[in-house]
Amino acid sequence: MDEKGQGAIEYLLLIAAAVLVAAVVIYTMANILAPTKNTINEELNHGLGHFTTGSP
Repeated sequence: MDEKGQGAIEYLLLIAAAVLVAAVVIYTMANILAPTKNTINEELNHGLGHFTTGSP
C-alpha cells in the first residue's frame, strides 16, 4: 500500500512541477512580448488614423 501511495505522490509532484514550469514560461513570455504588443497597437492605431480621417 505504501508503494502505491509513494508512486501517486511522486506522479502528482511531477505534474505540479510541469505546471509550475509552464506558468513561469507563460508569465515570462507575456512580459517579454508586452512592449512589442504595445508598439504594434500604436503603429496600427497611427496607420488606421490615416484611413479614418482621410489625411495623408
